[in-house]
Amino acid sequence: MKMNKLLGLLVCTALCACSNDESGIIPNDTPNVFTGDKAYIKVRLADAGTLTRAQEGDFEYGTNEQSIKNASFYFYDADGVFVTQGDVWTDGSASTTTPAGNIEFASNNIVVLKGLDKKSYPRYMVTVLNKPTGFVHGKTLDEMQTVLADNNAEGIYYPATTNNVTTNYFTMSTTSYTETNREKHFVTEVNEGNISLEPMTDASAIANTVTVYVERLAAKVTLKVSDNLPKDANGRYPIKVTVAGENNSAGSGDIASEDLYVELLGWKLNATAKKSFMVKNIDAAWMDNDLGFTWNRPTDRRSHWGKSFNYGFSGYPENAAGVPANSEYLNYVDLENGLTALENPAYCAENTNTNTIVTANFPTGVTSILLKAKVCDANGNALDLVRYNGLLFKQDSFLEYVLNVLQTRNQLDVWYANGTDEEGNARYTQIGKEYVKLEHVGDGKVKVVFTNEHGTSLYAEDGSNCSDQTITALNDDLASASADAIAYNGGLMYYNIPVEHLNNGDVAENGTIPEAKYGVVRNHHYVVTIDKLEKIGRGIFDGNEKIVPGDDPDAYYVGAKINILSWKIVSQNVEL
Repeated sequence: MKMNKLLGLLVCTALCACSNDESGIIPNDTPNVFTGDKAYIKVRLADAGTLTRAQEGDFEYGTNEQSIKNASFYFYDADGVFVTQGDVWTDGSASTTTPAGNIEFASNNIVVLKGLDKKSYPRYMVTVLNKPTGFVHGKTLDEMQTVLADNNAEGIYYPATTNNVTTNYFTMSTTSYTETNREKHFVTEVNEGNISLEPMTDASAIANTVTVYVERLAAKVTLKVSDNLPKDANGRYPIKVTVAGENNSAGSGDIASEDLYVELLGWKLNATAKKSFMVKNIDAAWMDNDLGFTWNRPTDRRSHWGKSFNYGFSGYPENAAGVPANSEYLNYVDLENGLTALENPAYCAENTNTNTIVTANFPTGVTSILLKAKVCDANGNALDLVRYNGLLFKQDSFLEYVLNVLQTRNQLDVWYANGTDEEGNARYTQIGKEYVKLEHVGDGKVKVVFTNEHGTSLYAEDGSNCSDQTITALNDDLASASADAIAYNGGLMYYNIPVEHLNNGDVAENGTIPEAKYGVVRNHHYVVTIDKLEKIGRGIFDGNEKIVPGDDPDAYYVGAKINILSWKIVSQNVEL
């Protein structure tokens, strides 16, 4: 569930009205406030903080997440046409109340706006904090609703280092919610009573303040592990799985239950949105009973569902081979480097979609956590494994298994000379695992292929030379006997955890996923806690390959609980 927080800032904006050089006449519909040379509008900024899943949980203050380096105010007239803008920021102080409250930050500021025309009385205001470089506002409110925050969504949260101190700046904009008589869901209305002809000398004492509620454009995700999950002295988590082949803990039997250990290496967010609207887009027609939770909360000046940049659009890759050609909307990552440590947060742009598109493109179309891990023995040694037909093999054992299958089918007619018999005749030995290897075919899948690294002369069983056609047939048979095998190179694997939103409804029998069951929404904190770890994940063979998880249950062996904070918390428990 998610809860709200309000980042409070106090800003005064002075509106400088230009005279009408042509006639000097003030139109009758222009408020009297503009009869002077300057006018001042008082603005108070407040941040709608983070919240928890199903609206449960407490507020939480941002941790180095409420810093502001600039504030921009965009004014529009009654027709929704842009009038002018002002930019200012003079610092402020963070809230420290206990428990965390609804106001996260407070500041006093003076903003002077220039270029106002008497005919252009500002009716609406859109506020942007920490705007990305190059951001251009909409010329109308309709344009502002669809204008992008940045060409790269990562521009909505960025670190700045000064004197070796790094500060995180998050782009924020006016919150979106619906309310009776609220004409636009993402604006602050300005009226004549908010404007004064007198300059403000004490910003903290001004009356008739316009209160603006802002929210971060980014969603926040944190991955944790339950303290109740058992682990060894080295921090590895034991799992009991069945391993085929020799050298398992039960001795030299073919199959045994073996204690393996999982070492958690770090994580990344996957399938994150490439672009973000500056203001949050919502649909007033959404019904709570359709979404499964109260999505609109005007008393909190916020909402809990929205349309991301890619909302309503399909076209997501089905596997890694489709990246980047078919990843128009979402970023897919590899797990080679740049991992986030457990307990640390990561951020991304909001990614939501209709239940029809999510159902047809699950899980590739929803933002998820990729947890990288390594499967080890009791001494911490990484194990090269292969998963085939639901069973785990050590890699050498799997190669032998595939060769035995071919031998049983009389499909292994490839031999090499191995000395002579007592009568001096050449002796031939059928090829073994030294003549085959694993070859990656994508998405962690491998096949067994023939290899002859030393150029050994090969023969048929009757001593005739082995033909090219025989080798081709052998490779076809090896591929068939190892189809859909998944390899764990160096024991590496991942768990894919689709991030859940607030709709706790069940997936229908026909596979239809409820609206808002999955998705990440701006200014929500998704706290995912692993509380069960029993199985190994999906194998990684090529660490540089981008990961596009398929609909494979092997990739979802996690038990997780998600909390959503405002910095609304959404909690999720996962079992691995």
